[in-house]
Amino acid sequence: MSQPVAITFKPQHPSFVAEVEGVDFSKDIPDSVIVQLQEGIDKYGVLIFRKANVDNATQVAFSRRFGELDSMPFIRRRGRFPDQPHIFDISNMDDSGQIVQTTNRVQAMLSKGNELWHADMQYHPRRDKYSVLNGVQLPPKGLGGETEFADSRTAYDGLSQEWKNKINDKVCDCSLLHNRRLAAPDLYKGVDPYDWPISRWKLVYPHEGSGRTNLYVTSYGYKIDGYTVEESQKIISELIAQGTQPKNTYRVEWEQDGDLVMWDNTAVWHRALDGSAYRFKHKRDMRRTNTFDNGPNAWGENEVGNDWKVKLPKEPLAHEIGREGGVWRR
Repeated sequence: MSQPVAITFKPQHPSFVAEVEGVDFSKDIPDSVIVQLQEGIDKYGVLIFRKANVDNATQVAFSRRFGELDSMPFIRRRGRFPDQPHIFDISNMDDSGQIVQTTNRVQAMLSKGNELWHADMQYHPRRDKYSVLNGVQLPPKGLGGETEFADSRTAYDGLSQEWKNKINDKVCDCSLLHNRRLAAPDLYKGVDPYDWPISRWKLVYPHEGSGRTNLYVTSYGYKIDGYTVEESQKIISELIAQGTQPKNTYRVEWEQDGDLVMWDNTAVWHRALDGSAYRFKHKRDMRRTNTFDNGPNAWGENEVGNDWKVKLPKEPLAHEIGREGGVWRR
């Protein structure tokens, strides 16, 4: 009879994030290990696996052990893996696997939204629970591109009772368009987010795995019920500032090819840090898988079962475009 596999969690921060040792991704992972990992992710919110070295099939199979898989929404490009819809291609590579060399102004501005604090897919009606990000090929260290996390459960714990009373039952309209415009104000000028898909989420939810309370407030938040947009943005900004104080954050360094990071979007926020130093010089092959939330708050305040996918205007800079003699002029 084989001995149970014991894995080790090495805390990286006083309140969250742990490195995991003892998981062998080259073999079938026993159910007992998945149970331990579930307990770990419930506690720490972020798990780091150094040199996991998984391929697409292994990453998909591993992620599926934690829930139903989400699929990449093809908003502007299909990515390098059109026949593997569960692999989110978030690299700096084109569909043929070469480094993108041209500076596409629109694409560069759209990507800035990922540098704001967010939880994956909060702008959809059914939220994602877990994200698994695989650093297949990484640029040299020191050129940026780290992933920073914030402990949104401890952020809630740190709020005053006055703040908690103010937000505990509030619902917020969430918008991908708003996030992109917040990060790059030249995008979507004059466009009303309410003309495009909006999801609705409370600012506060119980965290099922730990029994704690989570502050589910991110840069996707646009308007809180009972407040104007301007008032809502002030509240959201203050809450994010509270949650992202240095004592609540941790920066994950991508140290070597094959590093893998898993996190719980209902327990932490995250953001990508600037990677302009490597973007056109070194490949950064990053592949993500996501699982849907299957808990009691999976659909938030949205219609259960109506799983629409986000859409954005085809021309993000429509306000800059004029038409003269049948030729588009920017």
